[in-house]
Amino acid sequence: MQHIKAALEGLLGPDVGIGVTDPRDSPADLWPEEAVALARAIPKRLAEYAAGRRAARQAMGELGVPTAAILNANDRAPIWPDGLSGSIAHCDDCCIAAVTKESTYRALGIDLEPAKPLATDLIPTICSQTEQDWAAGQADPGLAAMTVFCAKEAIYKAQYPLTGQVIGYDAVTVRWAHGKFAINAHPTLPNMQGAITIEEGLILAVAYV
Repeated sequence: MQHIKAALEGLLGPDVGIGVTDPRDSPADLWPEEAVALARAIPKRLAEYAAGRRAARQAMGELGVPTAAILNANDRAPIWPDGLSGSIAHCDDCCIAAVTKESTYRALGIDLEPAKPLATDLIPTICSQTEQDWAAGQADPGLAAMTVFCAKEAIYKAQYPLTGQVIGYDAVTVRWAHGKFAINAHPTLPNMQGAITIEEGLILAVAYV
């Protein structure tokens, strides 16, 4: 997991704390005030939630700020302490969190997905025609389409704290260059930047404002 942490640090820079945990570990260290919201959760959901909070506190420690309970808003988005912005993502065997001061990034989003091809029937739903044309020209079109999906998930998380908008995949188009992506977004969305890499069989995407 150190390689994943280092990869995320490379994408986001030195002023962002990074945490990486395993959602298969015990959720016993979930803080009591956080556990209230998960009283009826199935074990897998509870473990993922606990891993996310554990990763977030690792990230806060890396940033040098006090750790704190991270509760959920009514829309289930994490509530970060005043002056901080952050994001959490997980898959079956890895959970990541990134936390920074709002003076660095007003909002940021992260996502991770297994580095495997996106299902063919999903590609037209996720990817614009421009993105489909780009993916078709890559060595593994399905994997390229999955990177588009991962990027758009990170973009969604980055814009949501600022806009409160539930956007579809057609709200943004991404274009790649040397591991970074330019984002053409709907005019109601903030200007965002992003970057992406593949590490230890996982696609890691970040977007920030």
